[in-house]
Amino acid sequence: MLQGAGTEFNRIAGPGATPGTFNGVLLSRIRTDISLVDFEQSVRDLLADVENAYWDLYYSYRDLEAKIDVRDIAQDTLERQPAELTAAGAKAQAEEQVYRLEAEIVDAINGRPLDATRTNNGSTGGTFRGFGGLRVSERRLRLIIGLPINDGLLIRPTDAPFSGPMMYDWNESLAEALQQRTELKRQKWVIKQRELELIANRNFLRPQLDLVTGYRARGFGQNLLGPNSATSSLWDNEFQEWNMGLEYNLPVGLRRAHAAVQNSKLNLARETEVLKEQERFVQFGLSNAVSDCKRAYENILLQRKRLEAIVTQLNAIESKSQSGENPELDVRLETHRRLLDARIRYHQAEVEYAISLRNVNLEKGTLLEYCNVSLAEGSATDEAYLEAAEKRKSFQSHRTPAARDPVIASGWAP
Repeated sequence: MLQGAGTEFNRIAGPGATPGTFNGVLLSRIRTDISLVDFEQSVRDLLADVENAYWDLYYSYRDLEAKIDVRDIAQDTLERQPAELTAAGAKAQAEEQVYRLEAEIVDAINGRPLDATRTNNGSTGGTFRGFGGLRVSERRLRLIIGLPINDGLLIRPTDAPFSGPMMYDWNESLAEALQQRTELKRQKWVIKQRELELIANRNFLRPQLDLVTGYRARGFGQNLLGPNSATSSLWDNEFQEWNMGLEYNLPVGLRRAHAAVQNSKLNLARETEVLKEQERFVQFGLSNAVSDCKRAYENILLQRKRLEAIVTQLNAIESKSQSGENPELDVRLETHRRLLDARIRYHQAEVEYAISLRNVNLEKGTLLEYCNVSLAEGSATDEAYLEAAEKRKSFQSHRTPAARDPVIASGWAP
């Protein structure tokens, strides 16, 4: 009637509860919601890793193509002008450039097992590493998406990075992140769990007052069975007794209950501060992602102009060579190196911008929508729907209840 009374306490504490130990239906529901949020976060990280591996593979192809093209240009320079290359050291200088590019092509095809772009390497979604290595990148993508590691084929990306400008409203993005991020949703459920535990522990500060009733039927006789036996006397209901009373129990000081309440308060205060720090980290990560997106887009424009300038310079050198003029070998070889560097840096800028756009959506908590992925709970059995419909009909009453327990959750919406 005092301690342990009420539907709210029993829904939180469950049967046989003691201070600090609860297993009620509401806490079980919250633990289920926490598990669902953990699952959503795992799916989010998997999508981020798949996209990281995809853009790593895309860059590996562009890196290999650039090195092959520049190697062919250097090889053509070595073969087309033998007169100039007869000078001491000139031919060796041109050959050294060809061999160096050949070695880079070998590395670009096979790669090395270095740490690639992945989640939480500098940013939540992952910061582009740009190590290259076509076969290593392709095997890594196969590993993540569950394909056979080696099947005699090569995966080739078909989608090119988006290169248009993208603007984000900071206040709207921050509000979306504070509402949608899985880490914050999980921590809010933990806080709700601590609040319910505090409510249940406060119930133990009440004295225990129980209404006790009893009824008993007796049978008396010299024998257990037969005429004039205890069994026949029992069935005749000749000897009945009942009792009713109150039992009051109040431990001195309620030390266990007070300790449980204090511990619940400390846990609640700790989880609340953890949420505040997580919100600061979310704001920090979103700010970095938006800033990096702006940097990556500006870098694309500059690297594109740089590449166009190098191509123009290379075409001018080729025109002079065809007209009979022979530019210095050092100038031509240096132009080849700069062309390779410009192409690689341009493709790096493309991938960095694509990953920065993805990172903004990850920091906002909208990566699943950005990747067109949705989560839904599986359907229940037909018997469960029929039982729910029957209970809903029984709840349809025009009478308003005198009191309702607070609503903890109304459904999971990933």
